[in-house]
Amino acid sequence: MKTKRHTKTEYYQEKGAKFWVLSGNSLENWEKGIRDGIWGVKDKKALKKSWERISKGDILIFYVGRPISGIIGFGRAEAKFKQDKPLWPDEIRANRVIYPFRFEFKTEYCLPRETWDKKKIYIRDLKIGFWAGLNPFKDKNAIKSLNARIKKTWGVVLQEPSGVGDEIGVYPPNLHNKIKEMLYEIGKMERCISEKEYPLDSERLDVAWRKVEKGVPSRAFEVQIGGDIYHALAKLKHAFDLWNSELFIIIKDEDKEKVNELLGGTFHEIRDKIKIVPIEKIERLYKLQWENEKLKAKIGLA
Repeated sequence: MKTKRHTKTEYYQEKGAKFWVLSGNSLENWEKGIRDGIWGVKDKKALKKSWERISKGDILIFYVGRPISGIIGFGRAEAKFKQDKPLWPDEIRANRVIYPFRFEFKTEYCLPRETWDKKKIYIRDLKIGFWAGLNPFKDKNAIKSLNARIKKTWGVVLQEPSGVGDEIGVYPPNLHNKIKEMLYEIGKMERCISEKEYPLDSERLDVAWRKVEKGVPSRAFEVQIGGDIYHALAKLKHAFDLWNSELFIIIKDEDKEKVNELLGGTFHEIRDKIKIVPIEKIERLYKLQWENEKLKAKIGLA
């Protein structure tokens, strides 16, 4: 009996990697979304269900509604989160959150803003939905046709998923927890009141240090090992707004450029307030502090 052979696209569709169309009519929302690498959808049952299905590595197609009415780029999903702070221009004007279910993405290709109308890709004749803020699609013929148009119009190739629907936002938990534990222990060695998962309204900081029992955090830490950098910076900015805390984000070297981009744009208010610390320095500091504590104990100074 012959075994059915799958095309690469069919294989990833069956295993869980997905294609989505991100759709929105506001040009200023699109400009901000692409600049910051973030999108969001309204609190509606169908949209929330789609948002819950997004996985790291899923392909995202950028569809701009009227007056553009076409595709202007594509990227891949990174980390997702729910947020209760206004972000996009229409939310800020309304002073309320309209799109609470948010996720980060990495742009792989996007037209320059001034060419959106002239070089957009038309998809209304394909079996691809673009009416909601987040639209799944899996028709293999539509995907093939879209790929062909992208290659012909832009001269680039839309690569199909390279991994099988990894759960979004899941990064090496051992390393993340290890660095959190180190920061927690360093805080105690510094004679601070050191706490993990410190409450921050509806969020939690990875680690916070307080100087006195009834005081607010003097130092706030977020350990960012993965793609959810926007969310981490949002929490740190909130800590600064609430408590004027010193801010620290601990990252891998490869994420430094993304952090600096966001600090130069959306989070410019805390650009001079935050310290970007490589993971390796926390590991080294912990080792030195621990050796220091052991030595003090040996000579009776602890």
